[in-house]
Amino acid sequence: MKQRYSIATYVILGLALIGVASKALTLIIPILVFGVIFLLYKYPPSRWRKPAFTGKGGAGGRSKDRRTRNATFRVIDGNKGSSDEPPKYH
Repeated sequence: MKQRYSIATYVILGLALIGVASKALTLIIPILVFGVIFLLYKYPPSRWRKPAFTGKGGAGGRSKDRRTRNATFRVIDGNKGSSDEPPKYH
């Protein structure tokens, strides 16, 4: 049988693989941290999600019929004295 590659080629490939593996071990923790952060950003847990707006019930589950009426607008007479004077600060 004929060999495809020489022994020197296997040695060089083995050393290159060891070098790449040693670099990958120093970078694996930052890669994992960024990967977890990205996954949590992309797919947040259900307890962190904002509740979806259904449009039913209004604020606090009250309907429009049960809300109190707004008070009518009333003018309160002031006691400035003379109404002919312009305001001091305007």
